[in-house]
Amino acid sequence: MTEEDPLAAIAEETPAFSDDEAIAVVCDRYGLAVSVSSLVSERDQNFHLVAVDGREFVLKIANASESREVTDFQIEALIHIAGFIEQHATPIVVPNILKTLGGETHVIMNGPGGEHVARVVGYVDGVPVGDRVPSARLCRNMGEYLAHLGVALRDFSHPGSEQPLLWDMQQALRLRELLDFIPTDSVRRAVIAALNDFERFALPQFPALRRQVIHSDFNPDNILTEKANPDIVAGVIDFGDMLAAPLIADVAIGASYARPTEGDPLALIAEFVLGYHGVTPLEQCEIDMLFELIKARLSASIAILYWRASFRDPGDPYLEKLLSAESFAEHYLAQLADIPRLNAMQVFRQVCASTSS
Repeated sequence: MTEEDPLAAIAEETPAFSDDEAIAVVCDRYGLAVSVSSLVSERDQNFHLVAVDGREFVLKIANASESREVTDFQIEALIHIAGFIEQHATPIVVPNILKTLGGETHVIMNGPGGEHVARVVGYVDGVPVGDRVPSARLCRNMGEYLAHLGVALRDFSHPGSEQPLLWDMQQALRLRELLDFIPTDSVRRAVIAALNDFERFALPQFPALRRQVIHSDFNPDNILTEKANPDIVAGVIDFGDMLAAPLIADVAIGASYARPTEGDPLALIAEFVLGYHGVTPLEQCEIDMLFELIKARLSASIAILYWRASFRDPGDPYLEKLLSAESFAEHYLAQLADIPRLNAMQVFRQVCASTSS
């Protein structure tokens, strides 16, 4: 696999630095005495740091295969967002970049796999949405939160924003290469149908859509809620999948996780869209392709999960976490497949019209 192959980044082995190595680099370069614990990650290595004075941070060690340009993009984006929040009093919280004793935004750690770019970011306190079914109020708040984040990133640009990543909605048709890894015929057929709809109704319109840097991974593990109020968003983390793409892709990714266990399958998505549209009004063409984009994201969750399972060890922490979190994706895609696209379009049109009136 080449660096340009969107399958490559996911397939690479994650860094494997020890706790002692993490403690040493944080002490030497940041002047912090810390204790550490490992955090689960898809392709990087993350440590939760607790300093002796009680402050908390995260040490993020990038995969050696990730280009320096992409890592710099992620760092500069967080710096840009922090500046935007301060200037405009935007009601969002993201991790802040902690500089080294020498004023640098990152350090280099040498390991068996090569050189790894590492940085320390602030720890965002809160409770991950995780695998709980979000309330209607939380879904609306999440939509608003994502829209505010999109506004903060609207004027940000960087050469690293074009990173090749299979999770990128623009790469969705590459998921067809993974179909044979899906073990259940009915699920495979549902993914095929969803990708066919995406190719027919959404992808041809991509060149004309609003485009900017997006978070691209607004999933329940990256959304933190207040401890005292589980319906209020406290922050968003993990900017590793960030890239330049159609803005509506960000909405679809977030909405794809608004999955009720009973009742109307579109009810929570409608709340999410309502919240987003109230901050950043969606255009008609974006509204009308949203259903196809949501199903494409669900297809990515399913196909990539089974592909990863084919080469990851059975006890891999990230894989086990993913198997638990995405167990409902197949069922939810089947539910959405039973809804005529014109019906879904009408629901989203009515939601956005109610906000605009």
